[in-house]
Amino acid sequence: MAVTGGPRNALGLGTRVLVVLCVLGAYHGVTGETVRACEHQWLIITCAEGGTIDVSYANYGRTSSTHCTDGPRVTDTDCISDTSENLVSQLCSGLTTCSIRASNSVFGDPCVGTYKYLEVVYSCASTGAVTTQQMTAVTRDTQGYCPEHVYETEDMRLVFPRTEGGGFNYSVERCPSSSEKPQASRFCRISTAGTPVWDGTAVWDPPVLLTCDVSLRNLSQTAVATPEAALAVATELQFITSQVDTLSSDDVTIISRLIEKIVNASQTEQIGDSLMTTIDNLMNADSEVLMQSQQERGPSRVVQALETFSDLVTLVGEKYTSVRPGVALQAVDISLEDLDKGQGFAFFPTGHDSGSLTEGSVSGFSVDGVRDPLQTADISLTLPANISSIMQINSTADVRLSYTLYNDSSLFVQPSQGAVGSRIIGSRIAGLSIKNLSQPVTISVRPIEDFSPEDLGRFRCVFWDFEAEAGHGAWSSDGCVNQGEENGTYTCTFNHLTNFAVFFDLKGGFGAHERLLEIITTVGCVVSITGLVLTLLSFIVTMKYNRRIVGAHAKNQRLVLINLCVALLAIIIIFLAGIKQTTSPIGCTIVAALLHYFLLAALIWMAMEAVNIYLAAVMVFDHYVTRNFIYKAAAVAWGFPLLITICTAAPSSLYDYRNDKYCWLAQVPLQYAFLLPAGLILTFNIAVFSIVMYRLISREKKQKKLTGGQKNEADHQWVTRQLRRAFSIMVLFGLTWVFGFFFVIDNNTARTVFAYLFCICNTLQGLFIFIFHCVMREDVQKWRREFFCKKKKKNHYEVNRSTFSSSVARTPQRISLNVGAYVVPPASKA
Repeated sequence: MAVTGGPRNALGLGTRVLVVLCVLGAYHGVTGETVRACEHQWLIITCAEGGTIDVSYANYGRTSSTHCTDGPRVTDTDCISDTSENLVSQLCSGLTTCSIRASNSVFGDPCVGTYKYLEVVYSCASTGAVTTQQMTAVTRDTQGYCPEHVYETEDMRLVFPRTEGGGFNYSVERCPSSSEKPQASRFCRISTAGTPVWDGTAVWDPPVLLTCDVSLRNLSQTAVATPEAALAVATELQFITSQVDTLSSDDVTIISRLIEKIVNASQTEQIGDSLMTTIDNLMNADSEVLMQSQQERGPSRVVQALETFSDLVTLVGEKYTSVRPGVALQAVDISLEDLDKGQGFAFFPTGHDSGSLTEGSVSGFSVDGVRDPLQTADISLTLPANISSIMQINSTADVRLSYTLYNDSSLFVQPSQGAVGSRIIGSRIAGLSIKNLSQPVTISVRPIEDFSPEDLGRFRCVFWDFEAEAGHGAWSSDGCVNQGEENGTYTCTFNHLTNFAVFFDLKGGFGAHERLLEIITTVGCVVSITGLVLTLLSFIVTMKYNRRIVGAHAKNQRLVLINLCVALLAIIIIFLAGIKQTTSPIGCTIVAALLHYFLLAALIWMAMEAVNIYLAAVMVFDHYVTRNFIYKAAAVAWGFPLLITICTAAPSSLYDYRNDKYCWLAQVPLQYAFLLPAGLILTFNIAVFSIVMYRLISREKKQKKLTGGQKNEADHQWVTRQLRRAFSIMVLFGLTWVFGFFFVIDNNTARTVFAYLFCICNTLQGLFIFIFHCVMREDVQKWRREFFCKKKKKNHYEVNRSTFSSSVARTPQRISLNVGAYVVPPASKA
């Protein structure tokens, strides 16, 4: 076994091993509780009441091959992060509960390509001192359940299944007229047992009967004037929206108006629970449906109705908190003294499902005397201290303070804007317009999607302006200031109160152009499918003309073009059908592999076309082309991509083969298994294209000189033929793919321009092939004339001949003779 690199590399390796051994030795000398979280997951550390976290060891990397094995390079056990322990200690030491995301965006990437995990050894130190932390809720994973219950009266008997706390369930009994609709709905309420801390106790609310034969159209005509009627309609909406896939844009608009009526009629907690479920259901509606409904302000009406409800809800306890997977609401009456301590609201992701909001994962807090309580929060909003004096509030009565949190931007619809990169958090003080604050409101967020800070182009702090776009609403950045990023958390400040979010513009994205590029791609793919299918059909209907071809170059050209059309057709169909099917890991991997294979095959067939045209235009004679050229070309064009795809996909357990966001190659195989061979093929095609075009132009000039043409004779026709010929060859040679390599440019404007060029040229490649190599083909034109005219011209004879002169085309030429009239010269071929 040869060792390269000399003493310097050996010394580096020895130093690395020594560091690993020292770290492992230090770790094994540490005692305490050990917890781990695999890369991209959350690590939750919790101490019992009265205890605080004391971190003794932490590492984000990999020192063992037996933990978190579902990823690449798990045998790399010398992956050490020098900053992990200090960062975890800073975030967690002294706290009762702490959650940290095992992510490159938090710790950096100590070993690129290795699947890492976060490992922490800690103990819970008891202390007699009163902690300065003032959190008003505890983040827990456990939730109470309401047991199965039989509700009986003289008139009915209803059975309700076991239900998780904080959610609705329906009776087992169904309506006689419909086997799908239940007879009643019931809420399993989580009780706080008279304390501000959620204790997980769950109890059943009284059931609410549903009307069996009622539709959304019937409800829209219902008068919602009493609390009883409001509760009945709210319960019906809750069930109707549970079948979210059946909703149209008109349905969403009707629902939004009914929600406004319900809120105006009743503001009980029971109404709120039902409305929160309805809103959570609406957030799962199809984005196109919500976008169309926004034309009537449907989604915006829902958001504003929830804010109105938060101002008016009647509190049974100290506060009202309602949490659904997609939306959370908290309302509290607070004294000005407590308000001026600095209040806020935060979401702390729990271990079992960090992507959804859960009871216990949202918390209101007071920041008076708190030592960095929000470092483990996914998103938080903090009001400035002494806000009553800033706003000159003179009343001594309590004020209503409320918070809303949305897990995504479904209800904040702005067609010209792409997806929001964070959750949306908002706050309001009932009856007051909080604007032009001298001390700002602060929000801190972690992005919904995990990415490294190096991948970020910029981030934008925005708020939702209900009055913008003629009352339809839009995101605005007025009064917003970016405060920067630290440890994966992005901070913004605002001079007013409303709903806030953050946009993240990644270097690999196109922002507001994403939607338009997607539309262009889809339309172009459909057009290309049509063009490719028609091109293939043209070879079938003109088969009798193709038999007359005697030149080897021309025959090979047709066969190469047929194979290229098949490869392109497979690419487009697989792309449209499978590029977004990420819910099936195996299926998504198969889609990525098929796209990988057929893209390489298409590029190589373009290179085969380049070789064939080179032999025809430069090597002159047919004997340079062997009769088995097409078989050799097929072996290379179909076999070589298969070899690359198998060699890349087979060892995918050692690295990420496909992307998580869509069914395409991940970064490493994309660079080495696609871009590298594609770049070599395109370089080859560019060289051949240049040679062929130079030879064609030189030959054209020589022919003009031999025929004695004047210098300016037919110049316009000559230039037109060269441009048509150049564009035709460029399409077949795949030179438009070169635009894709310019995506790496740092300039966003230039990248966007090349993105449009790439999408338009490549998705319409099938159309270009159809026009230049089907519509303008001589045999297709003749078939078309015969098909429509159904007649043959008399006294019209055709003679085929091949020429072997180096100054004329090598493919057979067709000379048309019109007996008894005049001689028509040979037609120029493009």
